[in-house]
This record gives sequence, C-alpha cells and structure tokens, in this order.
Amino acid sequence: MTISERAPAGPQETDPFDAALIAFVSGRRPFERLVKDLCALAAERESGLAHLSARLQDFIDLGRIPYDLAVLLYQDVAQAGAEPAAPDTPAAVPEPADGDIQRKVDAVVLQALVGQFKDLRKGKASRAPEPERQLDAALASFRGARARHDARNAAAGTPRAYEPAPATPERNLVGHMLRERFVLDAVLGRGGMGVVYRAVDRRRLEAQARRPYVAVKLLGGNFRAHPDAVRAMEAEARRTQELPHPNIVTVHDFDRDGDHVFMVMELLEGRSLDAVLADKALGFAGSAAAYRAVGELCAGLALAHARGVVHADLKPGNLFLCADGTLKILDFGIASAARDEGGFDGSTLDAMTPVYASPERMRGDPRDPRDDVYALGCLVHMMMSGRHPFGRMSALEAIDNELEPEPLPQLRPAEQAAVRAALAFEAEDRLADAFAFLEASGWQV
Repeated sequence: MTISERAPAGPQETDPFDAALIAFVSGRRPFERLVKDLCALAAERESGLAHLSARLQDFIDLGRIPYDLAVLLYQDVAQAGAEPAAPDTPAAVPEPADGDIQRKVDAVVLQALVGQFKDLRKGKASRAPEPERQLDAALASFRGARARHDARNAAAGTPRAYEPAPATPERNLVGHMLRERFVLDAVLGRGGMGVVYRAVDRRRLEAQARRPYVAVKLLGGNFRAHPDAVRAMEAEARRTQELPHPNIVTVHDFDRDGDHVFMVMELLEGRSLDAVLADKALGFAGSAAAYRAVGELCAGLALAHARGVVHADLKPGNLFLCADGTLKILDFGIASAARDEGGFDGSTLDAMTPVYASPERMRGDPRDPRDDVYALGCLVHMMMSGRHPFGRMSALEAIDNELEPEPLPQLRPAEQAAVRAALAFEAEDRLADAFAFLEASGWQV
C-alpha cells in the first residue's frame, strides 16, 4: 500500500472513513464488519482507495492503529474492489471464518507490537517520538497479545514450545520480590525440588491483614532446566487446590517471574514431623498427640485417594505438625503428577524416599494408593514407637533379610492388624487405600 495522498475530512462533520475506524478502535465494530464498511465507502468515491490510504496514514501518525493492521485493512479493501460490484451494491467482501479473521488480526497486532517495542527499546526515531513510559505499555501490550495468540494456538492443538530456563547456581533470595508482590523474608526449608521461603504478601499488607505472610516454594536451579519440572510443580499446585481438607496444606497460586517458578501456599506455624520425631525431649512418639496425628494423616490421605490422587512420597519431611497440634500433608503432586499428566514420571526427579517406598515403587511399577498405604504403615510405627518398622531398610532390603515389623502393644488389636496389613510386601495382601485402613483399624479420627 502506498500511503501518500491526502484527502482531508470536511471541517464540519466527521469523515465517514474516520467514523468507521473510530468505531473499530473503540471496540464497537468487529474487524470483518469494518472491512465491509470500508469497502462500501471506497466504492462510493471515485478516489475511494486514495482517500482510505490518507485516513489510515493519519490514524497511524496519531498512534491509533498499528502500521501492519492498516496495511491489512488497505489490502483487504483493495482486493475486494478488484472485481466490479453490481450497481448500487456495496463491494462484496469474502466471508472468512471468524477464527481465521481473529488469527489474522492477532498475528498482525503481534507483529506491530513487536516492532513498536523493538523501536522503543533501541531508541529509534522511525516513528513519532513517544514518552519513555510507553515502553512499559508497549511491553505489556505485547505480552498480553502474545499470550492470547499462544492460547489460541494451544487450543487448536499447536502449542508453542517454551525453552526451559537454564540451570543456575542456587543463591539466597531473601529480600527478593516476585511479581511485584511477594517479598521473600526468610528461608523455611530446602527439599528435593527447591527452597521454601516465608514471604510478605504486599496485597495482604496493604489490606492490613493480621497475617500478611505466606509460604513461597521456588523450583530449584537444576529443576528449572528439567523439561518437565515446571509442569510438575504446576500440576502439584492444581492437584492440591482440588483437595480442600484441613489436613492438607492450602495452595493459593502457581506463577513465574522471569526464571523463578514458584508456588504460593499458606504459611504454617510449627515444625515438620521429622524435626518433631528427632527431638526426643518432646516425648511425641506414642503420645495422645501422635495418635491424633495418625488419624488426621489418614483422613487427609483418604480424601486424596477418593479423588484419585496418590502422594507417592509420604515421609516425615512431607508432614507438618502445626502449633495447635494439627497435622498437614505437604508436597502433593511431584510423583502424583506423573504418568496421567502426559507421560512424566516423577521418579525421574528423585521424588521418592526408599525407606518409605513400597516394593512396587522401588521396582518402578505404576503408582497406586497401596504405595501410600505402605508408607502409612511405616509412619504409624514412627509416630507410635519412634522407630522405623524395618530399621530404616528399604522394602526390598527388608524382603531380602526376611524382616517382620515389631508389634505396637499400645494399639488395639484391630489397629495392630491394620498396620501389619499396611506393611505387607505383596500389593494384593495390602489394604487398598487410606479409607480401607481407617475402616479396618477403627482408628479414631
């Protein structure tokens, strides 16, 4: 398109081409309707295309439409006018499918925004000077348009492949702010996938909430480079959000900021179960509080199994004893996000602890609720006696050494029988899930 000739609008009334373009820019007229209207207006004038070219140039100069979108409009109108229209009949415009129109507009807007952002970033003066603050606006527009474009492609079955972030050395991020909202305040712990921080939620702070803190779990440097790790953490967040239960940690959100991938959770006050068991002075093992904690573990796990979710890495480090005595299950999803999430096996991320893993998990078999039941049997022994049922040997080592778990005399006969059934080395001899354990044992929740 040669946008050079000018045909100024009348001084007393709005030019009809301008009116059509303004209606489109303000969102009151869809793109396909705009093309029809411009075709009709161009057909009414002897120099209709030249006049349209001039009006489009003015809109470009004023920053009201991107250059590439103006080119698209001009080309569509010119193409429609190539075949003579019948007398007194507006020029005919082919009727493309709505999806085709939307994809074409998205692609053109993306190209225009990319060009605008590059020019602003490089300080070019190829277009009218713009304030520095428009750099941020251009970037925001580009990101929004790109996300819409990618979402449409994903819905059509052609998702864009995102390159994983490169592995970077771990560093202390205390004081760092994520998404202009979460200020990392202190390290709470480190696990197989990353680091958990206490963070100040600025939104809660601004709302004068009494509890402005949340927990933020950041994916570790090596895992950021793993092609499936981000998807695994997102699956963990989504699955946990689908498990509302007082004995399962609450997950608020999943997000990323640059190369930082993180999950936002409720901040728990207390200690992890492994720390509680290690502190012999507390006298937790075998206490009434331990008995109650077993019941709460079973209750939370029963809900997960009822929803078809297997934790697959139950251990004291993934359980948390709150200050009020409530037990919370943490870290759902890395292993449970496995094969039904597209072929990803969480065991490749070391999301398994051998001394609590069932024989099937050790052999690499598909996960099953009975894997959690085996870990549950080990945890009951830890909480009621302070000792692992097989001296911290893995299930396969215990089988080779023909070991049997010690009895737990403080439990009722039905409870002891249920624990023995939970620790059966053969899957078919083991209780089916946590609900079956509760029913067989009669454990008081």
